Amino acid sequence: MITTLQQLFEEVLRQPMPALTAETPFAELPGWDSVAHLALLLTVERYFSATFTSAQMVSMKTVGDMITALEGANG
Repeated sequence: MITTLQQLFEEVLRQPMPALTAETPFAELPGWDSVAHLALLLTVERYFSATFTSAQMVSMKTVGDMITALEGANG
């Protein structure tokens, strides 16, 4: 899943990303800001056919948080 997220992040943020891990904070990604955060969430939702709650969207701070939310949505 991290490989797919890496590709989606690079596509949305339009630049190469450092190797993502579950601990990678979104705030440290090149090109990340609040608008990019929303674009990432929407792209990931679409790709994985998942829906994040508003609470999940606001509380997601790391790649691991996103993976946990996706596993819950698709579990």
